[in-house]
Amino acid sequence: MQEMEEKLGIKVSKGKVGPEVLRTFEEMVAPKVLPSVVRGIMKGVFKLDEEARNTVLEEMGRACYDGFKEFVGTPPAGLDIESACEWLNSTVPHNRRFQRAGDTVYWDADIQDTYGGCMCILVRLGIVEPRPELCVCSTNYCRTAFEEMTGKSVEGEMVETLSSGSRNCVFRYHFQPTAYSSKSSK
Repeated sequence: MQEMEEKLGIKVSKGKVGPEVLRTFEEMVAPKVLPSVVRGIMKGVFKLDEEARNTVLEEMGRACYDGFKEFVGTPPAGLDIESACEWLNSTVPHNRRFQRAGDTVYWDADIQDTYGGCMCILVRLGIVEPRPELCVCSTNYCRTAFEEMTGKSVEGEMVETLSSGSRNCVFRYHFQPTAYSSKSSK
């Protein structure tokens, strides 16, 4: 509680917020207000042009990945591509199939069978409806993981997802992006 007071006990109106007010916000207000705030933010994000929207969703993917490290662990660094795929496959409950073609990895995940629908935390919590544009976030979640583990520059592409009508979520990752691979999303 002391740490929260230091972080959140900033000046509000004419004084500092006391521990009882912070506790009320944490326990009662935040769980009800934050989903509405995030829903509003996402409505605004989906009104942005594609480039601006993707910039926001790419940052969300990185942030989501950083947040999930608490649950899946910090991945090892210095891995080859195959070992990175193995580590990623061991950290989540759904089946993933990785196929490698040169410096490109195709990632096919059985999301429907495991989750019964989209695995996005915002969708799972009912904050937003699933939509293909949101999957840019997932593309960058995994891209960030691959870059961190392999130390290589990686370009991620969404091929198809549940939100686009597919049974699985399929992503393509280029480990040596070139002018001939698809648009870089960095």
